[in-house]
Amino acid sequence: MHTSSLKWCAFLVLLLLVPCVTAFSVSSTTVDPAILDPGDSVNVTTKVYVASGTPFSAFDDLQFVTTLDDPVWVYTVIIGGVENTRPADRGKILTIGGYELSYPANEEVVVDIALKGQVPAATPEGTELPLITVQELDARSRVITSSVTEIRHLIGKPTPTPTPEYGQIVITSEPEGANVFLDNTLRGITPVTLKAVSNGRHTVTLRLEGYEDVAREVTVTADSPQIIASLVRQSSTPATASPSVPATTVQETPGTPAPQPAAATTGSLSITTTPPGALVFIDGQMKGISPATIPGLAPGPHKIRLVLDGYQDFETTTEIAAGSTSEFVTGLSTRKTVPGFETLAALAAVSLVLIVLSCRKRDS
Repeated sequence: MHTSSLKWCAFLVLLLLVPCVTAFSVSSTTVDPAILDPGDSVNVTTKVYVASGTPFSAFDDLQFVTTLDDPVWVYTVIIGGVENTRPADRGKILTIGGYELSYPANEEVVVDIALKGQVPAATPEGTELPLITVQELDARSRVITSSVTEIRHLIGKPTPTPTPEYGQIVITSEPEGANVFLDNTLRGITPVTLKAVSNGRHTVTLRLEGYEDVAREVTVTADSPQIIASLVRQSSTPATASPSVPATTVQETPGTPAPQPAAATTGSLSITTTPPGALVFIDGQMKGISPATIPGLAPGPHKIRLVLDGYQDFETTTEIAAGSTSEFVTGLSTRKTVPGFETLAALAAVSLVLIVLSCRKRDS
């Protein structure tokens, strides 16, 4: 045998034993309809760039596999822009021989695939079903693992993202520096963002000395409600402002210095107990449930009484300063169990029986 023939045989053996490097890529895939349920008919189209700069091997095959029922394939081979559509083919597997796809490196080879089929009725919803699997087979008809490309699609509607249980409220005011009360609890000073606010309806109140209070009802639904309020200076005749309509800023004469807000005349008291949930009485009046912040307290001493079922009542006196919030933190002591009347009566009855029995023994 001539040397050249031996070299050619050796080359063929290498082709049979060594897998080729894949050259194709998959793109431009459409699925119609986009939302698929078990048993639905579906049309899938995709474009496969078989060779672009690197020729496809004449000894390999390009294979398409589907999981759809009753599949019908139609494919078009495009060589340098010239289209050649092949007849429809049925079956789960479509194989295109390398001899159809092997062209010089300067020729772009594209395969357009159109597949029509039916989603298997037994497919569970939520499954990512592989509609088409594209793979290259080597000269011995073995799948080149690195070439496997799957076109998957969700069966059923996507699971909606769960709504968070908390949101936030962004609050600004003009002028700034107003105390912000959320459901009657002091939460900050404007501008402020209240985070971790539970979903639902809440009342936001803005309070600044020398200005009328502004109250707003807001609904938190895991988004970010925003409150922008223009505060109105208090007049000699107080006006009742609508809580849902922003107040209007008072216009001032240019060049005239703006009057300074009056000094604070009240203070606030923040009360925290362990455990929480105690009724809070200030000077004999119930003001809230701990933890709570009680605003509008006159400067000076105030009596505090805390009442919680199963715990001893707690009483003390605290001092309130104007323009500030005093903090009071305490732990409650469990209530000691004292025998009631029924227990004492039972003990007395038992004692009486013992005395009677003792007297009878003496008589006998």
